[in-house]
Amino acid sequence: MRVSTVKSRAMPAWLCVQLVLHMLCSTSGASRQLTQLFGSNTGESKPSFRPDPKLVEGLIQAGFSRAQAAQALQAVGNENCCEPQMKYLFQITKRNDGEAAEQGKACHRFENTDFDGYAVVWGSANFQTNTDDCCQSCKDFVPQPPSFFPCNIWVHCGNKEGCFAPAAGEFKYGQCWLKYQEHPENPHVNMKGAYSSDYRRTHPTAPAMVQWTAGVVVPEGAAMQNGTWSSRSHWR
Repeated sequence: MRVSTVKSRAMPAWLCVQLVLHMLCSTSGASRQLTQLFGSNTGESKPSFRPDPKLVEGLIQAGFSRAQAAQALQAVGNENCCEPQMKYLFQITKRNDGEAAEQGKACHRFENTDFDGYAVVWGSANFQTNTDDCCQSCKDFVPQPPSFFPCNIWVHCGNKEGCFAPAAGEFKYGQCWLKYQEHPENPHVNMKGAYSSDYRRTHPTAPAMVQWTAGVVVPEGAAMQNGTWSSRSHWR
């Protein structure tokens, strides 16, 4: 007598998963739990956060880039601007003591140029006779609260009659602004070279050339780039 045998087949893995999910969804509250775990398939999504453009411009005015301003508002929100947002930027860009010590001592100078950056010392509080002394004051700067940023950007006014800037205030001879940028080897540039005729029509008192001299402090041997226009370079 011949006995027939039947070979059993393993259930496909995808079918096992479907059966398990079906059994789970049939229990009380399981559907909600699965939705939380795997998300809804309705295609609905939360509206994306939009930083307030006026607050973005405010943080740019404080010396941060447009990308940094948007990042801070995205992380912290638009409320109570701008101390919490600036504190966030201080924390994420803060360098430890070792990094600050290794920031370098090479000084590069750029004539007829103004660099952007977060001002760690205003020019009205730091007068230097020449660009060498201005650069040295940047090298000697000790990071201070609340930012604890080192100085790696400096901007000096060497014009005896003062230097033009499209901002309120007096910019006198000898002013040495100390600033911080994340990537000083490729600095953000506010103004450079000759002012265009269109610019001078908007600012009749502007000279033919930018009167400031700017510079960076970077590690010895760092490869310098020509820089990129800052978020403030288009302001009129």
